[in-house]
Parts: sequence; C-alpha cells; structure tokens
Amino acid sequence: MRVLLSFVVASVVVVVVGVGPALAQRAIGPDQHFVGLVNGASSNAVVHVVCGGPIYSGRTGPVAGGQTMSVREVSASSGYTGPFSHVYAWFVPQSSSAGAPPMLKFTTYGAPQAVPTSTQVPCGGSGQVEFSSCQYLAPCAYGWVPYYVKVQFVDIAA
Repeated sequence: MRVLLSFVVASVVVVVVGVGPALAQRAIGPDQHFVGLVNGASSNAVVHVVCGGPIYSGRTGPVAGGQTMSVREVSASSGYTGPFSHVYAWFVPQSSSAGAPPMLKFTTYGAPQAVPTSTQVPCGGSGQVEFSSCQYLAPCAYGWVPYYVKVQFVDIAA
C-alpha cells in the first residue's frame, strides 16, 4: 500500500510540475489581457546599457546582452490584444527623429525573447517599453490597448 501511495504522490507531482510551464507558454489569442515584462519586471525595470565615457542628454548606446522581454496573460490589465493574436514590444523613442525602433513579436505567453544588442537607448535616465498588438506607428483596428513598462537605463560601462 505504501508503494502504491508513493507512486501516486510522485505521479501527481510530475503532472503538476510539468503542466505549469506548458500553461505559461500558451498561444496569444484575441480578446485577452496581458502585461509586458522587461527583464522579468512589469514595472520599474532596469535596462543595462553599454556607453562608457561621459553621459550627456541625448547620448545613446547599445543595450547590454542577456536582457529579455516577454508577455504574460492576466485576468485583467490595461494591456488588451483586441482582435489580434500577437503582441509587439519596443523601446519608445525619445524623439520622433529617431526612426522606427527595433520590435520583438510575441505569439506565445511565457516565452522570453532576447533584446537585440543593436538596440540603441539612452545612456541614462528613464524611458518606457510599449507592448502592443499593433506595430509601431501602424494604422490598426479598433479595440486593442497597449501596456507600458517604465524602465530605468543604467550604463554598466561607466
């Protein structure tokens, strides 16, 4: 009887532990609420930048390697997919003359993607990352709501 009970308990643990990650990596669908994560944080995230030298207003540098963005489904939030089955993420440019920022496209919840090290951001100060079902400055269908993550840029080469 003890052997049977041990087997049942072990089986339940394997099923529960195995199901958690599978549920976290569910496909993004229409009419879902979400939050964006930058380096695992949904607010006040730290983003490391490699600038070196003096930091002055308007100076930018590349994002340090090993940083990620991801999307998590929630029951209610300010982020809403509307009619879409994907979410884009990008650093909101400090000025309109900066051009279109590099974007990441998410089709699955709980699947972090690396921030490209070619992405240029301010060497210091604060900013934000936009998570949206609509691409940067693209005309889009009605009903989606973006989610913003406030970030703090920290120069690790200073």
